[in-house]
Amino acid sequence: METAGISPVNSGVIDSAPATSPSSVVKLGAVGTRVDGASRTQLVWERSGKDAVSALVARNYNYLPSANRFKDLGAALLERFKTDGSDFSQSLQQAPEDTETTTYDTLLYSQLAPFHHLGDNQTGLTITTKSGTTVTLALDSSEEGIGVQVKSSGKLTDDEREALAGLSTAFQKAIDGLAAVPPKVDLSGLTKFDASVLSSVDLHSELKLNETDTQKLDFHADAKQRSVHFSGPAGEAKIAVDLSQPTSWGSKEQQAKALTNYLRQFDQATARGHGDAELAGLFKDAFTEMHGDYGQQPPAPWQQIKLTDQDHAILTGLADFSASVTQAEKSPNPLRTNENDTFDYRTSQSTSVQGRTQLDRAISQQQQSQLKASYHEPSRPGAKLDLTEDPASQNYNFVLIDDSASSSAALAYDEGALAKATLEQSASHSTRTLKYLMDKLVEDTTIPSSAKHIRDLLDTLAPRKKPDEDQRRRTLDAVNQQIFLKPEPGDIPQ
Repeated sequence: METAGISPVNSGVIDSAPATSPSSVVKLGAVGTRVDGASRTQLVWERSGKDAVSALVARNYNYLPSANRFKDLGAALLERFKTDGSDFSQSLQQAPEDTETTTYDTLLYSQLAPFHHLGDNQTGLTITTKSGTTVTLALDSSEEGIGVQVKSSGKLTDDEREALAGLSTAFQKAIDGLAAVPPKVDLSGLTKFDASVLSSVDLHSELKLNETDTQKLDFHADAKQRSVHFSGPAGEAKIAVDLSQPTSWGSKEQQAKALTNYLRQFDQATARGHGDAELAGLFKDAFTEMHGDYGQQPPAPWQQIKLTDQDHAILTGLADFSASVTQAEKSPNPLRTNENDTFDYRTSQSTSVQGRTQLDRAISQQQQSQLKASYHEPSRPGAKLDLTEDPASQNYNFVLIDDSASSSAALAYDEGALAKATLEQSASHSTRTLKYLMDKLVEDTTIPSSAKHIRDLLDTLAPRKKPDEDQRRRTLDAVNQQIFLKPEPGDIPQ
């Protein structure tokens, strides 16, 4: 039998039938075996039909491992909307071992339920249109089978179908990224949905890594917010972006500069707290993508205030956000299980634009970060850390980190003239080190450091002598560079 014998379109095995036809079992010959090498495996199709999605289901089941069986399927399900707006459901799964066939090749077998919401690996996409119609896609896979479904709560217009099909590549990239080794967060395409037709996009994914660990991700995007939460054996991260204040957003160049600055801060925190590099990489990817193209959002009808270049100089240019990454705790010392390796980093930005008119507006923005971490390291540089129950192995430092930083900038106008301009920044570090030699605590030291600085920017932004345009631009650029968080106390002017 040829490998094509696994396909529901093989006329020598199953004739094409409507979706309501009974399930059918296909018994594979030696050539059409699964990846694990099992021969004459009986497979149950939910329905027969000559379509591209079913062909992909057959291909992926026969040739790909369970975690990768969504390859091309997400895109194919959305691409159906180019020509077909109807619901769709298909699954392929192993029949029970005691199933008996009436012929060598096929068997009507209607007792077996379709393979949906049963997989070890599950990915779901929910899209809501402006008209209120909800479209859901569900993909399941495991060693036993694959299932895919598309359901719509109502009839779709041509524009809605086009917008759905337009997300096919983005959906598949998100699926492929999560299934990669190591995993990647690739959600940038899903944030760029057609907001004139669609109102929200939600993605949920669960991938089984082994018998005990599962990688999960939840993503949401609409006109006012974006969020992502992912978790796995290494830890979890959460990022939420507020899109409700477009007036505070900066230019693409300013946003790119702010992203570079924040990613540098994340790297510094990871290095100082000995954070997991892979988890930090996922966090950075997700943070960057959540701050991708915000789209064109008109100001609210009641918004009477427009920010000037001077106002934007004290802002990062990014939409407000909160973000955190928390590493799974580890206890590497069998003699002191209360000494855990930990890493918890949190950062946020909030902006306020107030005033009844343009002439009495007030703008402020606060950034802050916190790092709490602990880790073990050899007591001597270059030595190997190998903690066992043997006291001779207990030569190490246990380090506890407790840091925080903030930056707050504010402008206020009175009758159109700048009346207040301040920048307040602070940072504090605390490093506690417990040093053990031969299982004995020989040192317990804490090194604190902190700095705080308040700067009046009024003379800088509103000098008595009016500068030329080039000088004015350089001044605003210099002020903007200074407003970012400075996590290191030594970087804050005294």
